[in-house]
Amino acid sequence: MKNYKSHILFFLFACLVNYTARLQNSYEVTFNIHDYEYSTIYILGYCGSKSDVMDSVNVSKDGSFVWQAKDYPMGMYMVRSPKGDMFSFVLEKSKEFAIEIYQNGDFVINDSPENDAYFLYQRENKRTQTAMYYYKLDAQANPDKADSLRQGILKIIDNFEQFQKNFFATYPDNIITVVTDGMNQSAPAYFFENGKLKEELKQEYATYYRQHYWDRFHFKDNRILYTPYFVKQFNNYISEITLQEADTVCKAIDEFIAKADSQGGKEYADYVIAWYLENLPSLPFSFNEIIYDHIVKQYLERASTYLLPSVIEFHAQNIEKIRPFLPGKLMPNIILRDFAKVSHKLYSLKNKYTVLYFFSSSCESCKKNLEDLVSFYKFYKDEYDVQVYSIDIEPDYNLCAERQKQEPFDWIVTHASVEELKPYNFNLDHTPELFILDKNKRIINKTAIYDHVKKTIENDRNSKRQ
Repeated sequence: MKNYKSHILFFLFACLVNYTARLQNSYEVTFNIHDYEYSTIYILGYCGSKSDVMDSVNVSKDGSFVWQAKDYPMGMYMVRSPKGDMFSFVLEKSKEFAIEIYQNGDFVINDSPENDAYFLYQRENKRTQTAMYYYKLDAQANPDKADSLRQGILKIIDNFEQFQKNFFATYPDNIITVVTDGMNQSAPAYFFENGKLKEELKQEYATYYRQHYWDRFHFKDNRILYTPYFVKQFNNYISEITLQEADTVCKAIDEFIAKADSQGGKEYADYVIAWYLENLPSLPFSFNEIIYDHIVKQYLERASTYLLPSVIEFHAQNIEKIRPFLPGKLMPNIILRDFAKVSHKLYSLKNKYTVLYFFSSSCESCKKNLEDLVSFYKFYKDEYDVQVYSIDIEPDYNLCAERQKQEPFDWIVTHASVEELKPYNFNLDHTPELFILDKNKRIINKTAIYDHVKKTIENDRNSKRQ
């Protein structure tokens, strides 16, 4: 993809900085990592989809160091060496504590009951995962021993499940318990028979599952936001169990925000709003722009708690550039000349579908996947009654003319600079970009992927048949 204007990182997304500041949590953690070979250690923190290095600490020759953490939120943290991640720990109620780690995996925790339990769970979980890994290797290498190996691993799994049950009962407030319980989406027994979902109830189960997905989530416990697990659960909710249509996704987001707000989870709702505002403007697809428009329209005002006024103003202005090119809007009547100096009016095309294609002769990603559009046009031009109106926005006109001469396209090929396109109010900053238009030149879809053209037209044709 070729970019035609630079972007400044204008998002202030310090992961709920106001909430963090209110905590005023200061910690002093003493670490002792036996046989540690480096002089520096890094502390990583989690917030939603991000994990960032929060601090670096000098390590003494005996592997010990002290980390002073001021105004850090409660949640999970990772100790990383220059070689990679080593182990995680939690910041919670205990303000001064010590963690001692041995090379064989043993640990000693002083003055932090929550870390003592957390490390205990991590150790048992790692042992089980390691056993399962070696079971798979042994089963592949010794198929004649499959039954005995299977019995052995089942016993290990049963033991771990019993350990989990006891752990959750003994440490109901531990972050491991809270996270696991919040991710447990149980359903009534009548959906199942002999442990399997009843075929005739699949659709009903899917509806129930989505409606009750967040029933057990601990919205009042903000620690989960500072782990890797909340985003995984939210992504599954949006991407896996929600129909991937923009309006349906918007509804799912609304339902989540309403649920979070009603159950004391404002921080989670605000995180989702801020996350979408940070990421959607960089995704050049109608699907994402519809969601972005919805987020700005419904939630931009409440995002002011976590975003700078200049960022709020950016979104308010940016969405006005995008709205004229959302699905259902009429495309301007572009009038441009081809390389033979012949003018072409977009509105003069009477085909059932038009692909308005912005590209650049020097754009490598355009060249790489262009064969998809060439093949589509060759095989479906008549069947779909489709025309391609392409605009080469490469600044070097001679390069464009030579490319068209050497590799001519069978469709309309015009040339224009980004400046020449400004009267049409295009918010164009990259190539390739494709708009799929209907007979009346109304936008059906906008995409940067050639394969989406055929899918869009097929979906439109099918919807008109219904």
